Amino acid sequence: MKNKFSLLFLIITASVIQIIFSGCAHKLSFEHSSLPGNIKTIQIPLFKNDSTEVGAETVFTNSLKTEALRSKFVHLKNEVADVEAILQGRISSIEVLADESVIEAKNTKYLPKETVLATRYTVKVSVELNLIKKGSTEVLWQGAFQQATNYLAPQITLPVINTANALYNQSAKRQTLEILSKEMMQAAFDRMLENF
Repeated sequence: MKNKFSLLFLIITASVIQIIFSGCAHKLSFEHSSLPGNIKTIQIPLFKNDSTEVGAETVFTNSLKTEALRSKFVHLKNEVADVEAILQGRISSIEVLADESVIEAKNTKYLPKETVLATRYTVKVSVELNLIKKGSTEVLWQGAFQQATNYLAPQITLPVINTANALYNQSAKRQTLEILSKEMMQAAFDRMLENF
């Protein structure tokens, strides 16, 4: 019985020590992170938007600024004179595609014959980031990011409703873009801190 308790005590102690050291190792490496070129102050201007999605540049710029403000390693400034580098962003493309999952309306009096309704849409975004040293064309870091996610199309559920709500579709697409921007800019900022 005494041997069982001793073995259990050793296993628990080893687990606790492993957790403590793995936590410390993560914390130590995280505390020594910095932007490429040991940059401490940056400016993030409004993203360039090469897509047809109006206003997406504001969403992505704000998400990147939020990540910079959360960081302990960089200070975000508004004036170019106060910074060491400029973090420029560009939205290369935003594609909204109807997913392959569709509903075909056949033999119904509520919809036109052979109507095909998309049940889900896929939003695919491509973004490029460049950290440029102020006063030069030297690129300290650059990264390209691409991510996609789905959202449900407006559902037609009542027999008396024979059109989908276009405002819902626009709102759902906008919310999906906001979620994508947060996820992508968090990943981008983490990669930049690791200089990867």
